[in-house]
Amino acid sequence: MLPKIAILVGSLRKNSLTKKVAHEFAMLSSEHLECSFIEIGDLPLYNEDLDEKPPTSWVRFRSEIKHHDAVLFFTPEYNRSIPGCLKNAVDVGSRPAGKSVFNGLAAGVVSVTPYK
Repeated sequence: MLPKIAILVGSLRKNSLTKKVAHEFAMLSSEHLECSFIEIGDLPLYNEDLDEKPPTSWVRFRSEIKHHDAVLFFTPEYNRSIPGCLKNAVDVGSRPAGKSVFNGLAAGVVSVTPYK
């Protein structure tokens, strides 16, 4: 049984370089890893007020992450930081306090930029 890797791509553009690199990674590692792309573009901004009755996309996202052994975050460099959509996905997955879906998962970060 291959390790299951959740891939979160922090660029929402259709033709994103980051997305292309993530897909290439998934294709090249397919003999050793079972990679799944987890959608983050539909996640409403994290708001603690919604924890009691979370949006459907939050429930879907949290459920999908739980079925993996590790998470790989593919991120472009945005103003020397990560994109808001990726930060929001981390917030949605790690809250409410004590119920993080990332607990116990291995994680890695791949940063992508076309600049030198």
